[in-house]
Amino acid sequence: MRRQVLLALLVATGSAGWPALADEPPGLSDAVRAFTQTSSTPAFEYALGDLNEDGIPDAVVLLKNPYCGSGGCDMLILRGRAGGFALVSKSTISNQPIKVSRERQHGWHTLLVTVKGGGIKPGTVVMPFNGRKYPLNPSVQPRATLAQFDAATALEFRTGGTP
Repeated sequence: MRRQVLLALLVATGSAGWPALADEPPGLSDAVRAFTQTSSTPAFEYALGDLNEDGIPDAVVLLKNPYCGSGGCDMLILRGRAGGFALVSKSTISNQPIKVSRERQHGWHTLLVTVKGGGIKPGTVVMPFNGRKYPLNPSVQPRATLAQFDAATALEFRTGGTP
């Protein structure tokens, strides 16, 4: 049933990627602020998708300056829950595009994350969930195969936080 709803959303939005919502979901900026431990919300980009297939959208967040370096930005995975979001995982030096694989580990979809800059060979890496979190450092993860890349669905990012 959930896959039928997702397919209907994809058809309705005319999008090949996971659909983006028009407005930032309630509680997302609060979760980002709680992670950064700042009084104002830092600039970030976010994409929504049901990464654990519980019927509630989860958020993939890419923080912006000062949470970026030459290799990319900090990425947060936030689990959607009633009234907001909870931190699941943080990864460093992450870049768009980020794709969601059909593969799942410990109930969560594997992510394909772009790595570049900082002296690393640009490419896409496989980031499986280990039962507690996603890997901290994408640059040391295995490269995605062409088949994995082609079969995964791109996330659509929107601007959130302070412009």
